Amino acid sequence: MKEIKDHINIVVADDEALARKRIVKFIIESEVNCSIIETSTGTETIKALTTESPDLVFLDIQMTDMTGFNVLEQIPASIIPIIVFVTAFDMFAVKAFEVQAIDFLLKPYKKKRFIDAFQRALRQIEMKGQDVFKNKMLQLMHDFSEHKKENRNENNTYLSKVVLKKNKKYYFIQIEEIIYIKSSSYYAEIYTKNNEKHIYRISMSDFILKLNPDLFARINRGTIINIQSLKEIVSEGMGDYSLVMNDGSSFALTKKYKDAFLKKSGIKES
Repeated sequence: MKEIKDHINIVVADDEALARKRIVKFIIESEVNCSIIETSTGTETIKALTTESPDLVFLDIQMTDMTGFNVLEQIPASIIPIIVFVTAFDMFAVKAFEVQAIDFLLKPYKKKRFIDAFQRALRQIEMKGQDVFKNKMLQLMHDFSEHKKENRNENNTYLSKVVLKKNKKYYFIQIEEIIYIKSSSYYAEIYTKNNEKHIYRISMSDFILKLNPDLFARINRGTIINIQSLKEIVSEGMGDYSLVMNDGSSFALTKKYKDAFLKKSGIKES
C-alpha cells in the first residue's frame, strides 16, 4: 500500500482482543507509517480521541460500557477523526453508512474488505476531507438517534422469530423454541428445544437488544438463556451460581450479570 503521509496516528477500539489483534495485524502488513493505539472500552476510546489526536479510528459500535455512537457524542465535533466503523450491527446501521458514504467493516470481514476500507480512509486523510466526513457522520448519528426513538415508540420491538438462510431457502425459528444462545466468534449459536443448533450472524450484544427481556437474559459474556427453559439455580458458595437448563446444560452466572439476573428471578442473596 502506498504511503500517503509521513506519519499517521490510528486508534483501534474494540472490546474483543482478537478483533483488535486482527486489525492491528492488517495495518502492520500494509506497511503504512503509523502509530497504533488500542482501546477496549468506550471510556478508553474517549480518552484516546481527546488526548492523542488520531487521524483514523477503527471503532466498534457495541463495546461493553457504551456504543461507538455514545463515544462520539462525548467528544467535540472539531476533533472527530476519520472513522471506519467495525460492526455486527443490524441492517439499518449498514444502510445508513452506505447512504452517508461512511465506511464500515461488517464482522466477519475478509482481509481484502479491510484493505478497501483502509485505503478509502487514507485517501480521505490525504484529501483533508475531515470536514465533509464530520458533517456526514453527525447526520448519521442524528438519523440513528431518530431511529432509536421510533423503535422505543413501537408497541412490539422484540423478535418473535429468527429468520435464517440455508442455501437458497429461508426458514424460521420461533423465539419460544430457543433454550439458550452461545457466542461463537462473530456468530451466535442458537440451541432449540428439538435439539437443533443453528448459526446466526449477530453479536451477543446486539442479539440481546432484540430479545424480550421478560423472556431472555444474558448470564455471562458468551451466553443468553430463555428464562422459561431454566430448571434450577444452584448456589456454589462464595457468591457463585450455576444455572441448569431443562436439557441439562449448565452455565456459570458471572459477576457482571449476577445482580440483575437474581433480582429478575426474585432471589435475594443472604
